[in-house]
Amino acid sequence: MRAIPAVVASAAVLIASTASAEPPDPTFHAKLERGMCLGACPSYEVEIAADGQVTFTGGRSYIEPSVVCQGQRQWQVSPADVAALEALIDRSGVFGFKAEYRGDMTDMAQMVVTVTRHGRTKSVTDYIGRMVGMPAAVTEIEDAIDTAAKTRACVVGDRGKR
Repeated sequence: MRAIPAVVASAAVLIASTASAEPPDPTFHAKLERGMCLGACPSYEVEIAADGQVTFTGGRSYIEPSVVCQGQRQWQVSPADVAALEALIDRSGVFGFKAEYRGDMTDMAQMVVTVTRHGRTKSVTDYIGRMVGMPAAVTEIEDAIDTAAKTRACVVGDRGKR
């Protein structure tokens, strides 16, 4: 009999915490494109949809295949992974960033982040952008998309295990 009040109390806390949380954004979409460089830079595109569907398309580099997974692959990530990415994007202020941050150098990899939040879409191009004042949040978003999408296995495969 003692377990019933504990279960009811736990359910009340869960309902209260979800009621105050922002409802999921069905328009959410995040895409990261990592381009080739004159070397072995990983070249791929990864997209995450609001429902956690990940689409990864592996590319090539000048030196060797830059990713383990060539071509298109799909998998699912958890709602918590998507929610964490959405929260980081919201905190970043991405919709106020310039469309492009381009350093004056050649043969480097270009990254493009495209996010959709509440029906608004923003793309930011990073070509060694930190050299020209690109906010650190752009790099954080790039890395967060990789983390949420769990691209590590496709980018480094067994080479990443020690």
